[in-house]
Amino acid sequence: MAGRHQSDERQKKRSRGSETLMAIWAPLKETLISVLPVVIFLLAFNALVLKKPLTNPRELFSGLVLTIVGLTIFIQGLNRGLLPLGTIVGENLTASGSAWLILAFSFVLGYGMTLAEPSLQALGTQVEELSAGQMTKTLVVQIVAVGVGLGLVIGMLKVIMGWSFARVIIPLYLLAMALLPFASQTLSSLAFDSGSVTTGPITVPITMALGTALASGIGGRDPLIDGLGLVALVAISPVLCLLILGVALR
Repeated sequence: MAGRHQSDERQKKRSRGSETLMAIWAPLKETLISVLPVVIFLLAFNALVLKKPLTNPRELFSGLVLTIVGLTIFIQGLNRGLLPLGTIVGENLTASGSAWLILAFSFVLGYGMTLAEPSLQALGTQVEELSAGQMTKTLVVQIVAVGVGLGLVIGMLKVIMGWSFARVIIPLYLLAMALLPFASQTLSSLAFDSGSVTTGPITVPITMALGTALASGIGGRDPLIDGLGLVALVAISPVLCLLILGVALR
């Protein structure tokens, strides 16, 4: 009996070990499939076409390893933490039955999570440096954050009211095109760049999770139709805010 018990314990340990390895290998494999083709292309192009040696190859290799490990951990964190949390909060918001609470929460969340986007921080720093301090990083970040908050509010209104995506997104883009000739050239370029930096690793998963959870909890809504499209609204709203500022300052 003792020998059989020990054998069962060893089998359980091996089973847990193989499950752990699979849990590690699956996201690592996805990251390798995404990253390695780009790395191989860049290395091959540099060696075969440009025919230039790599500077600091050891440091470069260690950086690539850190990139793969970091992306793998980040993806696991999204799948296990951020996305489920966004879904849970979206479901609880819907259960509250208060449209005003949903909209107020959406603005605060959109504003707050934009401040945490590293790409926006980098854009704000670059703008401040290139403009010699005439446009500060704080101003850029705050305007974009307010724009994302407003965009998320519009997106949640779209889900609650059942508006079609075209009915919402087309007027916003037409408004952006109408403002473009009247805004300063500096802010026009910055405005459209700000729309891309807001669709980062923090904003996108939370926005998608909230939208689909809200659409799932409201009767007569399809998560694939009503719950998606919020990222586009979040991207165009800061563009409009900066264009309006560009028109005011011109």
